[in-house]
Parts: sequence; C-alpha cells; structure tokens
Amino acid sequence: GSTESRSGNVRLTKQMPAELTLGQEFMYQLRVQANENVGDVVVRDVVPEGATYVRSEPAAEVSGKNLTWKFNEMDAGQAKDIRVWLRPDREGRIGSCATVFALSRACAFGMVGKPGLAIKKTRPDTAILGQDIPYSITVSNPGSAAAKAVVVTDNVPDGLAHASGQSALTFNVGDLAPGQSRTLPVVLKGTKRGKHCNGATAVASNVGKVSAEACTTILVPGINLVKTGTKEQFLGKSADYTLTVSNTGDTRLTNVTITDTAPAVTRIVSAAGATVVGNQATWRIAELGAGEKKSFTVSLTSATAGTHCNLASVTSTEGQGARAEACTLWRGVGAILVEVVDDPDPILVGSTTTYTVRITNQGSADLVNINTTAAFPAQIAPVATAQGTVSGQNVKFQTVSRLGSKQSVEFRLTARGVSAGDTRVKFVFTEDSLTSPIIEEESTRVF
Repeated sequence: GSTESRSGNVRLTKQMPAELTLGQEFMYQLRVQANENVGDVVVRDVVPEGATYVRSEPAAEVSGKNLTWKFNEMDAGQAKDIRVWLRPDREGRIGSCATVFALSRACAFGMVGKPGLAIKKTRPDTAILGQDIPYSITVSNPGSAAAKAVVVTDNVPDGLAHASGQSALTFNVGDLAPGQSRTLPVVLKGTKRGKHCNGATAVASNVGKVSAEACTTILVPGINLVKTGTKEQFLGKSADYTLTVSNTGDTRLTNVTITDTAPAVTRIVSAAGATVVGNQATWRIAELGAGEKKSFTVSLTSATAGTHCNLASVTSTEGQGARAEACTLWRGVGAILVEVVDDPDPILVGSTTTYTVRITNQGSADLVNINTTAAFPAQIAPVATAQGTVSGQNVKFQTVSRLGSKQSVEFRLTARGVSAGDTRVKFVFTEDSLTSPIIEEESTRVF
C-alpha cells in the first residue's frame, strides 16, 4: 500500500507492495517532493520488526534500525526518489512509517555578464579615381553585458577623401546590448593612384579599443595618342602618318574611337582598316586593355604648297580622350627657263646691240638665289646694264633671291662691236636647287 504525508513545504510518499513472500527480498519506494524552495531536507525511515535491511538507493545512513537520507537543497516542484530493499523474516503484517523534515529556503540571483566589442569593415577591392567608394563599418557587442557609450572613429588616409574634408570621422553609437550591432556607411573618394588602407576603431566606456582595416586600390584611367609623319613632301606625292593609341591607365577602355581629319587642301590616299568618309578616317577598337597600344596608318597627298597640319583624336566610352597633330611641309618643284635675245644682230663695228635675258619659273616651287653672269669674246665689249655690274669682258647681274611660281625677271645689257667676227656670248645661270649651272650661248655677228 502507500501513504502520503503533507506539510507546508514538502510532501512525502511511501509505497510498499501489498503481498510479500517470506525470505524473498522486496523493494519499497519513498518520494519526497518540494512544494517550495527548501534546504536541509532530512528523510528518516525505520526497518520494520520482522524484516532485515538489505540496501537502498541512494545509500542510507544506517544506525541500528534507523535509516536516514539528507538532501542539501531542493527547488519548488523538484522530487527525490528513494528505493529500499528488505527481506521479510516472519509471517504476518510488517511495515513502518517514514518522516521528512525540511527548512524553507528563500533565494535571490543576479546575472554576471561581460561586455564585448567587435568591429568589421567592408570595402570594394578597386575603385576609379574620383568616384564614390562605399565603405561600411559594423560595430557589435558579442559579450553578455551592455557595452556603454560606444564611439567609432574612421581615419581617412592620404589618397582618400571625405566630402567634409575631415581626416577623422567620429560616430557616437551609444550603448550596445549583448548581441546588438550597428552598421555605419561611409562614402569616400579616391584622390591618388595606388592602394590605400582605411582604418576604423571602436571603443566603449567599459570595453577597450578594437580596430579594423579595409584596403582599396585606386585605379586611374588614361589614354594617349601619338602621331608621326612625313615632315616634308613634294606636291603630288604621298605623306605617310602613323597614329599610335596607348592605354596609359590601370583600367580597361571600351569602344575606343580614333578619328583622323585630313586638312582641306589634302586628300586621303589610303587608311588601312579605317572607315573613310570625305576627308575623315575613323578606326574603332572594341576594347583596349591597361598598358595595351595599337597603331594605324594613313597616307595623304596635296596639290597645294605650304605647311598643312593633320589632326587626330581618340575617345572611349569611359570619357577618356586625347589629341595629336602632325604637320607636313608640302613643297613644289621649281623649273627654270632661261632665254637670251640680242637685238639687233648683226651689228657694225662700233655699233651697239642690246641683250635681253629673261628668266621664268615654270615650276610649282620658288626658285631661290638665281645668279647670272655673262662672258664676252674679244670682238664685243659689254658697255652697261642697270641690273648688274660690268668688269672688263665679264658681267655679273644682280642676284634674284626668290622667284615665285610662274613669275619672270628680265635683265638688259648693252654691248658694242669691237672687231669683225662670228662670236658667242656665254651666259651662266645658277640656282640653289640646281645640281649644275645652266649655260646659254648667244651668237652675235660683227662686221
């Protein structure tokens, strides 16, 4: 059977089998249950007359027939089970009563925690010079108590800049509860090429400083155009130019367009790989990698003398651009025509004749430094000229420093017959572009 004992703070229950066999072990059970928080719990039981104690779980303190169990503390609702084994030694009714004693227990608890602080910074690996760079700072409390008066400082290094112009940005985050975090966005711009590391720190009034760093490489886009070509060329021939476009930056450039505009007085002869419309040649490159370069050629011709400059430009989708110019001096070819006429011819001894010297530039370029001389035979004596000097039998005409295309110049010279004969007057012409003099002989008969 079972019996139950109730008191204010604990309840004790004892259960024993109703039928037992002489000489055969049996087990009975005690259960003590706390109605409230208790301490110094003592359960006592007695081995009944006519039975022998075998063992118990948990083990009892045994003193003669008395069995005792002690429990230091039990919380409200908690139960303890005790099992006891006995062996009946005689027939008849056997049994005993158990008691429980406990002290009521009042408890109070406080949680001991430790504040923590952690900081993390994220960034893009690369950014273009002058573009916005989004950074984020996340400060958190991984501890078990609040982090008080948290302050985050972001240090802006040389090579990066904040819109405020400040080199240190301060954020008063306030208190962070355990497990709580705050994310702070920071936008900077790259001002210098290269790798720049942006460090941030966080500190609380009850936690030491923690730090994090984020590094971004600032890339600078760049493009360059170089144009070289024929410095001087004769009219009607071709002048060749080479355009070299280079990606001088760290970034890939796309849709690179090179445009070469020929001067109005020239004409494009060829431009390999280009689209030619009128006096403009255009090349397109889908992509030009960092450090990569490509070259193109264009040939022009001109029928107009002078220095004509050929301008080229390059652009890319990213807004990069450059210009380059190459100038060519287009020169014509000078062609000299000389004519000498004497009038009258023949002449009497003692009479005079006039030699007319006519020099014409039949070419397309100026004639430069034309010098003319005349050598007379003994039968004829040069007398005078307004355009030169007479020295004995020789005459030197004044130098023509420049004679333009299709222009002419004339010299006149008077000479007198000295003695009869069939003579030859030798005229010699030199000019800077001539490799050898022009010699013209005029025959004059004296009788």
